[in-house]
Amino acid sequence: MNKNLNFTKKSVLIAGNGPSLKEIDYSLLPKEYDIFRCNHFYAEDKYYTGKKIKAAFFVIPYFFNEYYTMQKMLQNGDYECENIVCKMYNFQDRKEKIFRENFKYFFPAAINGYDAFFYKLKELSNMIDFDFCYEYNTTEMLTGTYVICCAVACGYKEIYLAGMDFGDEKYNYFSEKIEKIKESKKRTTKMHHKSIDLKILDFLQQQYNVKIFSICPNSSINAFIPLHPIQNNENIFKPIERPKDAIKTQLTPPIKAVRRYKRLYLESNIIIKFFHELVQVPRRIRHYYSKTRYTR
Repeated sequence: MNKNLNFTKKSVLIAGNGPSLKEIDYSLLPKEYDIFRCNHFYAEDKYYTGKKIKAAFFVIPYFFNEYYTMQKMLQNGDYECENIVCKMYNFQDRKEKIFRENFKYFFPAAINGYDAFFYKLKELSNMIDFDFCYEYNTTEMLTGTYVICCAVACGYKEIYLAGMDFGDEKYNYFSEKIEKIKESKKRTTKMHHKSIDLKILDFLQQQYNVKIFSICPNSSINAFIPLHPIQNNENIFKPIERPKDAIKTQLTPPIKAVRRYKRLYLESNIIIKFFHELVQVPRRIRHYYSKTRYTR
């Protein structure tokens, strides 16, 4: 996978994991467009948007496993993806200092979403930081909405949505496949609310002069954004089944890699760091008085 930050097309299809992903009307799409995916999209039973992906977005809590899963899928030929992006903010992720500092070492083929894209939306970023810092508003936009923001930052003027059903209680059509992942990251406060996402979509359209459309006739999001009319009758794309040996669940890296990753957080603790340095004293004294030249 090579990072490709050249976004030259006018249109982009952003596909979430909602029920309407199975009901895309492909005749509503233009002839040329890029494709953005997010989170556990690989749980799909068919290639509803094809195998080629311009950018795939994942959140910090799962990123270590998702990055590993993506690399394995690329090796396996399950998908072709140009950019792996981590959903990050300016103020909200300030506590992720260790993650940020080691990002380029553990995820060399990935991109920090804020540093690469989101920072360009200065007004929106400032609004989010203010609400979080001063208003104590911890409700976060959906990853799909974050992807839309990044698409605007990339310069796309027409954004087409599929599988993004803000008002549907059946939020994920393959929710059973990722239920265990969600259970491990439960929060005591409500993390998302569609009113926040709709407010951001409205802001993007007014502030940056972009057009956002639905391409799923039965999606609940059609109550908030328009369904695009037919524009490409020649589009006869038909999703094909994914192979039986395709990766469809989140993978866990080898135990040695997991321990190495977790060690970063352990060693950052000031008490652990103190005792670690303390036990190193005898060894360093021996090195000091040894005639052998040591480099570390």
